[in-house]
Amino acid sequence: MNSADKTNYYWPVADGQLWLPNGQPATQLPEDQSTCFRIDLPDEDGVSRHWISLSDKPHGLAPEHWHNLRELMDSCTPEIWFWAGRALQVEHWWRRHRFCSGCGAPLPEPVAERLAHGEMVRVCASCHIHYYPVQTPCIIVLVTQGDHCLLALHQRSRTGTYTTLAGFVEAGERIEQTVVREVAEEVGLKVNNLRYADSQSWPFPAQLMLGFYAEYEAGSIVPQPEEITEAHWYHYRDLPKIPPRGTIARQLIDGFVSDREAVARKSGESE
Repeated sequence: MNSADKTNYYWPVADGQLWLPNGQPATQLPEDQSTCFRIDLPDEDGVSRHWISLSDKPHGLAPEHWHNLRELMDSCTPEIWFWAGRALQVEHWWRRHRFCSGCGAPLPEPVAERLAHGEMVRVCASCHIHYYPVQTPCIIVLVTQGDHCLLALHQRSRTGTYTTLAGFVEAGERIEQTVVREVAEEVGLKVNNLRYADSQSWPFPAQLMLGFYAEYEAGSIVPQPEEITEAHWYHYRDLPKIPPRGTIARQLIDGFVSDREAVARKSGESE
């Protein structure tokens, strides 16, 4: 998958799952797909194109090639993750915006001319309201204290994985306010020195995760019973089971470990 390949890539999606033969997007339009339209943004050379194909009843597609994107987290490339996540979010938008919320009229497919200019939108033919795919902003934060980081076992965890804290941005909030509020709500701690790290599109179903580091300032850990089973400070050399690679939570943890290891090496060299 590179810009030199004059190829169309198809991303069949149904019920939140992707059809990826041999872990790769299809290069021919599958049969029995009721809707197909471009989901890529305009590029300079205009050679490669990405299409989403949607169907409520995708017949003829080998069942063993249907995947939940979470299953591919450890194995897929960043490029496949991007396009697969985009396809899933477009499918979620498509299913949830079948009718205009203003007048109730059925919404048409995106217009080809708009898609050619990178505008993904369904426009009501009756009252002309525009409906675009929307991502919900969330924060995800690793709280640190010297050589230790705070990891929590969430109530919804089915794997016993300890991870970072996260939460949705509320109406009217700045991102930094969300970080401070979520940490206080979930574990009762006060934090400062927030540092933005990175972001990740999280298509489960349509979030944008904004990753931060925050330093412990005050308080004792008091888990929020509705959200957190338990939370503890862990030394960077003695971590519990943590999220898989490919997640922004793991990226934050790995970044913290790398930083502390660098500090330890520097300290050893100066002695």
